[in-house]
Amino acid sequence: MKKILLCITLFCFSQFSLACDEACKRAKAETANNVKFASYLNLRYCKTTSLDFLLQGRKSLQAYREKQLPTAHRGGAKNIRNFIMQRKDWLQECDNYMQLTEQGRIFRDKESTEKIMSSLTNTADELQKIMMRPRAEVESLELVTAAAGQKFDELFKNVDDHYLELQRRGLL
Repeated sequence: MKKILLCITLFCFSQFSLACDEACKRAKAETANNVKFASYLNLRYCKTTSLDFLLQGRKSLQAYREKQLPTAHRGGAKNIRNFIMQRKDWLQECDNYMQLTEQGRIFRDKESTEKIMSSLTNTADELQKIMMRPRAEVESLELVTAAAGQKFDELFKNVDDHYLELQRRGLL
């Protein structure tokens, strides 16, 4: 009888120990990785941040690509570069949180996340080049902005591919 009771108790304990909500996952991740997550970080915040980037951030970047990039204006390039780097920081913070708490990745999987993060970095680097180019009396703005335009297009393709994948899976 004691063996049966012990087995039932151990079974119940193991069942409850496997059920770990987000607060539990957060506490475990903080302890295991010796980190303290910001109080606002949670799965809901991260999903909202990701979705906001996919919808609103992409629209803002597209508007810049179409209207401002062709002017090669340094101030505009600086502002949009700051916008990109800020969003990348937010997304990386969430991706780190989600990985450490074993709740997936910010853009669903490793491949999509790495593609989009890399595209953000590459686009920001090209905007930096526009900002830092030497002043010239006569310059072809199309040549100045061509590489950045390609990086924006690559970013949009990666974001759109991810967005379509979410739609196909019924996650959006």
